[in-house]
Amino acid sequence: MTKPQTIQIFLPFGNPQGTRVAEITTRTVRVFDIPRKLLPEFLNMPESSQVGLYFLFSEVDNEENISCYVGQSGEVGKRLQQHHQKKDFWHRAIVAVSLTNTLMSGFGSGIVPRGTGV
Repeated sequence: MTKPQTIQIFLPFGNPQGTRVAEITTRTVRVFDIPRKLLPEFLNMPESSQVGLYFLFSEVDNEENISCYVGQSGEVGKRLQQHHQKKDFWHRAIVAVSLTNTLMSGFGSGIVPRGTGV
């Protein structure tokens, strides 16, 4: 049986087309939706220095040509900055971090090998 839940979406810079932060209010994970061109905004946020699981998505031309790169990092902001310099395909990053800063650097090891590498 499903239970009602509240999803909270926060616009840290006031722009609904910009960086968005989402969380289910009873959970300890916060998810960031970051347009690539606004990556510097995320890098200035304290969550960018946390352990995180991230997904890099290509631009959506049509459903048959979407690429996704899945990764994890002990300091997710630094890793995204490296991908910004070396990987051209991605248009948007989705980053998951812990509200309690308790995720360990190996937490995503079961997820990452299953992702589609680019």
